Amino acid sequence: MKLFHVLVTTALVGSLALGAAGLSAQDGDDHGVYVMLAEAVPGGFDEIVTSLEQAFEATEWQVVATYDVGIAEDDCSYRAHVLAVYNDDYAATLIQHNWLAAFALPVRLAVFEDEQGVHVTAMNPLSLNRTIVDETAVGSQSRQVLSQIQEIVSLAFPGNTTAREYGQIRSRGLIGKTMGIMAGGPFPDKIDEVASVRANGPEDLLETADRLYAGLEELSGKRKWKTRPVYRLDLADHEMVIIGVGGEPMETKAFAIVGSGGDASRKELACPGLDHAPAFPVEIVLKYEGDRVRVYLIDEMFRMKMYFEDAGKMKFAANMRMPGSIENEIRDKIEDSLF
Repeated sequence: MKLFHVLVTTALVGSLALGAAGLSAQDGDDHGVYVMLAEAVPGGFDEIVTSLEQAFEATEWQVVATYDVGIAEDDCSYRAHVLAVYNDDYAATLIQHNWLAAFALPVRLAVFEDEQGVHVTAMNPLSLNRTIVDETAVGSQSRQVLSQIQEIVSLAFPGNTTAREYGQIRSRGLIGKTMGIMAGGPFPDKIDEVASVRANGPEDLLETADRLYAGLEELSGKRKWKTRPVYRLDLADHEMVIIGVGGEPMETKAFAIVGSGGDASRKELACPGLDHAPAFPVEIVLKYEGDRVRVYLIDEMFRMKMYFEDAGKMKFAANMRMPGSIENEIRDKIEDSLF
């Protein structure tokens, strides 16, 4: 492991020096929501998950969440596993532009399997940071962090790496409305304050986060989507806390709806939507502001569009009640935990 740490650190120094050049093949204006990092990786599923965790733990990145997402067991014998990874320097770089960058943290990767083998994929900062943080200001940082992640994965799984972007392909960060009415608009307009707790000082942020996480754990498994907390990330320097929320029925339904998305090559697979696993978990952001700790969510219809727009207009129209139902469940559990 020490040798691997040296190899990874050396490679990351090189990737940072290369900057944008390290992604020359992916440096256009059009970017997919996801980026495939490795395909048909040899080895067992659990072995590959462990290798990926160890690869990040050997660097300055922290693994803050690692868990199996929901799958439709009656229809799918394959698995998907999400890792959420965090880096202090990367976080500080994004948050200096806009505190809403918390919703782009941590970076989410997934190991998933299908008839073609076991693969490693990730949310694509080149696409999502344009939407969440700034349309133009963070392009070089997004390229650098993706280059770092690619280097870590390539050292863990040499010979199997790729840089194929997929999901909804966008030429800009601003997401338009579907059918002229659904879910589009500037990201700041899609952030909802769902709770506010009086605070005597910054220390009350962590106390509020303690109460919220404990309450969400106590309410785990209840109601339709069975939402539950899967990680907590304290950003003390930025007076924020992020809590990630998963839920097997929520994940299973989302993967079934998106199916193969816009990728015709995945249509015949048993459970093609597992390649969208880095869409989860859902972020709850607590922020200390003056005499309050405020709790924020992304409007769930908009969030679904961020990560699953390639499902197509008809599937969005047929499942319009799902995002609101998920958001209402999370809102209710937040309120029950804090008040």
